[in-house]
Formats: sequence, structure tokens, C-alpha cells
Amino acid sequence: MTETRTPLTFEKYQYGALAGYLASSDDESTKRFAASALEVLAGPKGFNLGEEAEGFVRGTQASDKGIQTAIGTYAGIFQEKRGEYKPSDLASWYAPVLSGLDDESKGKIDRELSKHDETLKDIEKKLQKSAYILDKKAPKGFHSNDAIESAKATRQKYAGVFTVMSTLDKYMFENLRVDAVDASRIEDLKNLASKL
Repeated sequence: MTETRTPLTFEKYQYGALAGYLASSDDESTKRFAASALEVLAGPKGFNLGEEAEGFVRGTQASDKGIQTAIGTYAGIFQEKRGEYKPSDLASWYAPVLSGLDDESKGKIDRELSKHDETLKDIEKKLQKSAYILDKKAPKGFHSNDAIESAKATRQKYAGVFTVMSTLDKYMFENLRVDAVDASRIEDLKNLASKL
């Protein structure tokens, strides 16, 4: 029997984040699915807009600017909402990409996600402050040696969890990509059939 779980608040926006992921690709054949990810966002796996989904999709896809605005908006909301969680809270979201992994490897990943009892938003603020201090463009002597060493330690402290999350995110978005490709497939084949 499969266990049901309460979705995390950011999951509602995951296809907006997927659209951003796809749109940022250097590969044109990948970029083309960004608009389809917005279609999925409007559908049952996202906002579940029902009949209103058509208006949402047409509105966002009316122009490249509309698509980019929608991507920026919903990918941003995804990041903002996800920032309210600790890395360990994301384990249930990452479960599909961790399935089939041996217990030892999965345990190591889970331990890395559980190392920090802080929200992603709090961790990211610390990393931004560290990046500012360590910025190569900062004038020499602008920050004390203690501040520089502390910034390096902060960066090192969180490097593992962000490496893990970056890899897991990549596979999560590739998992979600299937839905965007499927939405595009249906539309492309309908257009093809209408020309026959």
C-alpha cells in the first residue's frame, strides 16, 4: 500500500521552477519544453485551474515576454516557498530520485540533508554574506582577516548540502520534465493530425 503524504507548499510551483530550468538550457530542443511546463503548472499537477487553465496558458504563451514573466514569477515563488524548509524537510520531495538507491548511499545523502537545522533561506543569507566578503572585486583590506576566514568557513560548512541538493534538483527536474514533454507531445500531434 502506498503511503500518502502532505505536499510541501513549494510543490505546487515545481513546474514553474521546471520551466525556468528548461528555459535556462543551452540546448534549444530542451528550451522548447519550457512553455509546456507552464501548461502542466496550470493543470491538475500544479494549480489545477480546470477550464481556466486554457486562458492562463494562452496568456502566458502569447509572447516570449509573457513566457519569461510567468517563468520568473513562478520559479521565484517556488524558491521562496522552498526557502521556508530545512534541507532535511526536502527528503520526501526527493524520494522519487532516491528510490532504488542502496541503503548505505541513501543514508549518506539523508545525513547530509539533515546536517543543518536551519531553513534554506537562512543558509542562503549566510552564503550571500560570505560571497560578498569573499568577492574578488572587494578592495584589499576592506574586510578583516577574521571576517574572511569566517566567510570561508561558512562557505565550506554548507558546501556539502548544496552539492547534494544541486544534484538531486537536477534529477528531480529531469523527472518532472517527462510531464512537460508529454504536454508538448499531445499538442504537437494534434497539430500534425489537423494538417493531414
